[in-house]
Amino acid sequence: MLNSVNLVVMKKQSFVITVYLLLLLSGIGLLNCTHDPLTPLEDAPLISFKDDVQPLVVSNCTQSGCHGKNGGEFPLTTYEEVIGKISAGNPHSSKFYKVITANAIGAMPPKPNPHLTDTEIKTIYLWIAQGANNN
Repeated sequence: MLNSVNLVVMKKQSFVITVYLLLLLSGIGLLNCTHDPLTPLEDAPLISFKDDVQPLVVSNCTQSGCHGKNGGEFPLTTYEEVIGKISAGNPHSSKFYKVITANAIGAMPPKPNPHLTDTEIKTIYLWIAQGANNN
């Protein structure tokens, strides 16, 4: 027969197991949130640096005091400057992609600026996955 001490211990164990499972399941969901496009790469439109990516970088990263010609740690105004933060063909290894998809400290652009939209992030993802060409 269970006494009250054993019942309390069982409830605590049950609570710990439930919390562990919730954390595990939420972690799995977070790891799957990578902004990878649902469209296969071969079916995706060709992304242009000049027409698609550079306008996103200029409007989100080069504000006064950030990554403009004379501001921040490093400029991001030209292809040559941006490509230095990219691992062409591998978005998840690209520093640029990592900081625009981060959800914590180090996420860019910094607050109070809004984060890039999912569509903007997918555009950058596709450009990097397609080889990050200067087109």
